[in-house]
Amino acid sequence: MTLAETFALVSFSIFSYADLRYRLVPGIEVFLFGTILLTLPATPLQTGIILLACGWSIFRNLSGWYTLPLLFYPPVWPVLLTGYGYRKGIIGRADLLAISGLACLFPLPAVLLSLFGLELWRRFWLRRQTGSIPALPGMFIGLLIYIVFH
Repeated sequence: MTLAETFALVSFSIFSYADLRYRLVPGIEVFLFGTILLTLPATPLQTGIILLACGWSIFRNLSGWYTLPLLFYPPVWPVLLTGYGYRKGIIGRADLLAISGLACLFPLPAVLLSLFGLELWRRFWLRRQTGSIPALPGMFIGLLIYIVFH
């Protein structure tokens, strides 16, 4: 296992527990900062573009036209989709930062599998409980699927 995979798995296991237990994920900003430090020397273009998409999501005063050039880079699509959900109040900030960190660390199939794991988790969660859905355990499940089969 590489350093990036180990960092992501350990972080997501801790964050998943915190998300289930407290419904709050302290330190997710540290995870994003760690992914930036890990990936910036190797892939500065990808990291920069993903951070621009994450910035559009967080700063609501930026226009939608800002994202038009970003649409030509497919690895940023999950971040933009999650960012749109964050801007509309559907998705939490921790989920946005987690997807941004995963998009920096892993290729597009890993990020898509983490979102697929989130959908499986959502379906499981709604059968068992009601209320808001902790998303990070689902992303963790998808990330595990990617790492095991990769």
